[in-house]
Amino acid sequence: MRRLILVPLLIVVAFLAICGGIAYVIYNNYMYYTTDDAQVNGTIVNISAPATGVLATLTVKVGDTVSTGQPIGTVTPASAAPTSSKGVLAVINVTSPISGTVVQVPAVTGQGVTPGLPIVQVTDLSQVNVIAYVTEGAINNISNGQGVDITVDAYSGTSLSGHVQQIVQATAGQFSLLPTQDNASGNFTKVGQRIPVLITLDGTGGKDLVPGMSAEVTIHLH
Repeated sequence: MRRLILVPLLIVVAFLAICGGIAYVIYNNYMYYTTDDAQVNGTIVNISAPATGVLATLTVKVGDTVSTGQPIGTVTPASAAPTSSKGVLAVINVTSPISGTVVQVPAVTGQGVTPGLPIVQVTDLSQVNVIAYVTEGAINNISNGQGVDITVDAYSGTSLSGHVQQIVQATAGQFSLLPTQDNASGNFTKVGQRIPVLITLDGTGGKDLVPGMSAEVTIHLH
C-alpha cells in the first residue's frame, strides 16, 4: 500500500521539478543575457618616430607610467647635420601623446626607425571598459543604460558592475581580416553573427584590469 502511494508521489515531484526547471530557464532568459564571449578593452596608442632615422635613446620600459608630452626617447634623423664645431648631431625628441602605462616596447636603441613604426605602446588603464559580443538574435533586447554584472576570469571571486554604453553598429565579422563567408562561391552557409557591445565599468574594485583579459557578463534586460 505504501509503495502504491509512493510511486505516484515521486512522479508528481519529478513533474514539478521539471516544470520548475523549465520556468526558471524561461524566466532567466527573459530577465538576463549572459555570455562569456567578452574581454577587457582599452585603447593602445602606438608611439612612433616623427622622422626617419636612428633611435638614439629610449628612457622607458614596460610598466613605466608616462604623462602627456613626456619625452620617452630621442631620434637622430637620417638627414641630421652637425649643430656645432664639435660635430654634435641634431636629435628629435619622441614624446608620449597621452598619459598612461607602457605595455610594450618593441624597439631598441640603435635601430632604424620610421614614422608609423611603433617604438613604444601606451594605454590608459584608468579608461578601460569591457566589450561583449552578443548574438544577433538577442541584440533587439539590448539597449543603452542597462545594468551589467561583470566577472573577470583573473579575479573570479570579484563581481564588478557596469552598464551598457554603446551597441556597435556593425558585426564583429566586419572587423576581421579574414572573411567568415564567401557568398560568391555558391557554398553559402548562414552563420549567426555577433555584435560588439561596449560596457562601461562603474569601478574596478581595486583590481588591475588590462586590455585583453577574459570576462563574463550578465546584462539585465528587464
